[in-house]
Amino acid sequence: MKNFIVFPLLLLFVLASCIDTSKNYFTEESSEIEVMRKMIKDYEAGDWSSYATHYVDDAKIYHNRVNSDPRTVNESIEEHKTFINQMKNYQYSTTENQTFEMIIDSKGTTWVSFWGVWTGTFTESENKTEIIVHITSKFENGKIIQEHMYWDTAPFVMESIWVDNKIEKDKG
Repeated sequence: MKNFIVFPLLLLFVLASCIDTSKNYFTEESSEIEVMRKMIKDYEAGDWSSYATHYVDDAKIYHNRVNSDPRTVNESIEEHKTFINQMKNYQYSTTENQTFEMIIDSKGTTWVSFWGVWTGTFTESENKTEIIVHITSKFENGKIIQEHMYWDTAPFVMESIWVDNKIEKDKG
């Protein structure tokens, strides 16, 4: 009789200890992902006032840098403008080349990541470029409080060299 009671209790204990009670969570649909989609659309449209509304005022922005020397939202907007002012046109490519995902990590922090292909045509050279972009943003209360964005700047460096060489040829 004693084993009859102990065995079910032991089984219940083992099963209960196997239940995952962590806060980790992954999804491809959330209100935070929709914020990220809207932020990207505002970037493409050059609607910088709407773009800024997706961030808290003191958001830390790290574009092509590690966790040092963060930019403010306004500074990151000016950096974006510096790059896109060289472009005749630009956009993120079609949605089949885009991936969004949100995770809630073991600390309860909400992160949204985006992978996409940015395309554009340089004004001076008419050269076309495709750049893979990765953005990971930390969210609180539906707004971005920290952002890490990485992309290959080589096409912009090469365009700058092309423009400088063209200027030198035109002088000579």
